[in-house]
Amino acid sequence: MERDSFISSCFDRKDYRNFPHKFFLMHRLVTFFLPGLLFLLALSSLTSGLNAEEAEKDETVFISGIRIKGLKDIKTEKVKDSMITPFPSRKFWKDPPEFNEQFLEDDIKRIEQVLREHGYYGSTVTYTLDFRDRNRKVDIEITVDQGDPVMVKTLSVAVLGDQPDDYVSDVAKVMILEEGETFSQISYQRSKVLITELFSERGYPLADVKSEAIVNLRSREVNVEFAIDPGQQYYFGDVIFKGNSNIATRLLEREIEHEKGDLFSLSRTQKSRANIFETGLFNSVIVDTDYDEQKLEVQTTYSVTERKLGTIRFGVGYATEDNLRAQLSWSQKNFLDGGKTLQVTSSYSSLTRGLLARLDKPHLIGRNSSLAFLLDVRRDDFPGYEGLSFDFNSTASKEFFDYLTVFSSLNVLYADIESQVLRTPIESARDSVFLTVVDLGVEYDVTDSLINPTRGMRLFLFAEKPIQITSSNRTDYLKFLAELRYYKSISGIVLGKRATIGNISTIGDTDPLDVPIFKRFFAGGSASMRGYSFQHLSPLNPDRDPLGGNSMIVGNAEARFGLFNKLGAVVFFDYGNVYSKSFGFSVFDLRYAAGAGLRYHTIIGPIRADFGYLLNPQYEERNDRFKIFISIGQAF
Repeated sequence: MERDSFISSCFDRKDYRNFPHKFFLMHRLVTFFLPGLLFLLALSSLTSGLNAEEAEKDETVFISGIRIKGLKDIKTEKVKDSMITPFPSRKFWKDPPEFNEQFLEDDIKRIEQVLREHGYYGSTVTYTLDFRDRNRKVDIEITVDQGDPVMVKTLSVAVLGDQPDDYVSDVAKVMILEEGETFSQISYQRSKVLITELFSERGYPLADVKSEAIVNLRSREVNVEFAIDPGQQYYFGDVIFKGNSNIATRLLEREIEHEKGDLFSLSRTQKSRANIFETGLFNSVIVDTDYDEQKLEVQTTYSVTERKLGTIRFGVGYATEDNLRAQLSWSQKNFLDGGKTLQVTSSYSSLTRGLLARLDKPHLIGRNSSLAFLLDVRRDDFPGYEGLSFDFNSTASKEFFDYLTVFSSLNVLYADIESQVLRTPIESARDSVFLTVVDLGVEYDVTDSLINPTRGMRLFLFAEKPIQITSSNRTDYLKFLAELRYYKSISGIVLGKRATIGNISTIGDTDPLDVPIFKRFFAGGSASMRGYSFQHLSPLNPDRDPLGGNSMIVGNAEARFGLFNKLGAVVFFDYGNVYSKSFGFSVFDLRYAAGAGLRYHTIIGPIRADFGYLLNPQYEERNDRFKIFISIGQAF
C-alpha cells in the first residue's frame, strides 16, 4: 500500500476493524517525525532572532556631528549643557554616540527653555538631519531663531516699614536687573537671593522678599516689582557649643567671628563654621540658629563631631630620581592643649634620608596666623655633594583675605659637607658650614587646587640673607627667588605656564663659589627642566658633575587633556639655564626641551610619566638627549 493511501485510510471512519492497527502505525510515524520537526522549528526561530538582532544592529545610527547656529549673546556651552543628546568626541579613537531622535526632540524643548531663561520668549528652535554612509551616520544641525528679547520696562522696589531711605538705593545696587536692559529669569531669581542676603547682613534674617514679573509678549516688555518686608532686626545672642568632649571650648570660641550684641549677619555664622572646621580638630560642624522674638536675639549653636587626634601614616613610592622612597609619620593634634599639632616624619630615598619634627602653634597674632618650630636632621647624597645637616627653623606666618600669605623664618643651620665636586680655598680649610639665616616670603594663590590645579594663578616671592654675627666668616649673600604659575581651562584642555627666576648676590669679600653648595641654584629633573637629569642643568666640572650656580631662569608650558576614564596626557615645552655668576642671565644660552607624558589620576594626585627630548644639546649632551621621568603629582 502506498503511503498517501495508507494515511488516508487511517482517517476512514468506516473501517473500524483496522482502526487499532492503523492507529499504532500512525503513532509510529508521529514519534519518528516529531523530534525532527521540533528541531527545525527551533532552528528557524533562532535564526529569525539572530537576523532580527542583526537587522536591528544594522539600523543603529551614529552621530557624526552636531552644529548649533543662530545663537547671539548666549554661549553655545550653555545650550550644550542643557542637552541629553551626546556630542561626538574630538578624540578620534572614541566611538561616535548613538542617535536617538526622541532625545533630540526633548532637547529642542530644553533649548527653548534656556532661551526663555535669558529673556527670549518668542524664540524658535528647529533641527535638520543629514543622513549619510547608507544611513549609518547622521549630521545634526540645530537652528536657533532667538528673535528679540523681552526688555525690562519698569523696575520698582518698595521696602515696607519705617526703614531708612538708603535701603531702597542699596537694593538697587545689588540687583542685576536694570530698566531698558534684557530681562532674564536667571537675573530675576538671582536678584531675589541677593536682596535676601543684603537684609540678612543688616540684621534682618527673616526678611520676606516678594516679587512679580508681568511679561507682555506683544510689546516684548516686562514690568518687575519687588516688595520687601524686613521684619524685625535681630542681634547675636548666646553662643552654644555641643559635641566637644575632648577639645576645650575656648579653642572653638576664638574661631567665632561675632560677639553677643553684634548686629546679626548670616555670613559671619558661616565664616565661624568654616574657621572651626579648618582647625582640623573636627569631622563636621553644623550651625543652628534660634530666633528669640521677645529679646530680638539669635542664639547660635555650633554642633561638632570630634575627629581622631592621633594618626600614623606610612607611604611608599617610586620616582626616577630618588628611586624607592618611603615615609613614616606620626602626628598628634591638640598636642599639650591649645590646638597645637606635633608631627614627626621619617623618610628614606636614594637621595636623602632624614628625621623631621614640626610643632605648629595657631593663633600667633590672631586668627589665620601661626608659629611653627621645625627640627630637620637629614643626610643628602645629591649629584653635587654629600653631607649631613641639622636645621632648626622657626617660622611665623599670617594669612590675609584667604589667598595672601606672608611668612618669615629664622634658620640655624649646621652642615657637615663630606664631599662635593669643587672646593674653594675657604671650603678646603673647613669641613663644616654654620649659618644663621633670616628669610621673608610672600605667596599669592588663587588656584582651584593644590594637587591638580586647572585655573588660577600663584605668585611666590622669597628672599634670604645670613646673619653675620653667628655665621661662618666671609659667607655673606642675598638670595632672591620669584615664581609665577598660571592655569586656564579651555574646552577641557588645561593650559599651564610657569616662570622661575632666581639670583644670589655675594656681599663683601665672599666669592661666588663660597656660597654653600646646598644654597646654590640647580635645575633639571622631573619637576624642573625635563631635558636634563636631576640637578644637571647647572655649571658642570670636567667630570660632568653639577656645581650649582648663582643665577637661574626656568620656564615651562604644558597642555593637559584627558584620554579616557582616569588616564590623561600632556605635551610640554621647557626652557632654562643656571649660570655661575650673579645676574648672569643670557637668553642666548637657554636650553630647550619638548616632550609628552601620561597622567593617571588618583586620590593622592596624578601618577605621571614624562618623556623629554633636549632640542639644542651641546657637546656630550648630544649623546644623552632623551629623558624619562616617573613620579607622583604634576610637574607644576
